[in-house]
Amino acid sequence: MSLHVSIAARTSYSPFHARAHVDPDAFGRTSRPVFVIDAELNQRFGNCGAAALTRDGLGGIDRFTASDKDFMARLQLWLKRCRTGSAAGEMRLPLVLRNGRQIAIDAVHLTSIELFVLTVDDPESAMDRNIARVSEACGLTPTEERMLVLMVEGLDTIIAAKRLGIAPTTARTHLQRLFAKTGTARQSELVRFVATYVEELR
Repeated sequence: MSLHVSIAARTSYSPFHARAHVDPDAFGRTSRPVFVIDAELNQRFGNCGAAALTRDGLGGIDRFTASDKDFMARLQLWLKRCRTGSAAGEMRLPLVLRNGRQIAIDAVHLTSIELFVLTVDDPESAMDRNIARVSEACGLTPTEERMLVLMVEGLDTIIAAKRLGIAPTTARTHLQRLFAKTGTARQSELVRFVATYVEELR
């Protein structure tokens, strides 16, 4: 994890090493949501991924909030203990979003500047990001990417064909192309490839 801090007016946070091939407009789609807050819950920074979570009751424009009251109570207690030096500088807190999805927040205290970095660990979003990365890296067509989404959901080619409005033979052809482009041979292998996909640094 790389961290860049600018104390001038606001704090900026870069959660990944800079890579020349990453499109800045796609940052929210390809990165984990990150919030930077102070001990009073004032939100100093939130990336695009964090902004997308506001509809699920997490984050805010100026003040960090969550619809999960238990989470907020645990977070505030940890922030208070960090300020007095009686808590560890890192903590993982479970959180239930407004839509019922369960995620976790990895919180880190930056003692030198008295700020806190909250990184969202959301398995569902992580899989969506991996699908987008695999699609770009393997040169999938839009239809192949939609087919990949359905394969990751665990559907067979017949149901996938109905969802896509195509013939089952066409769905099987798309699946064979997915196998060829990803170097896999079975649906379970394809799902594992997506779940564990890591972009090569260029």
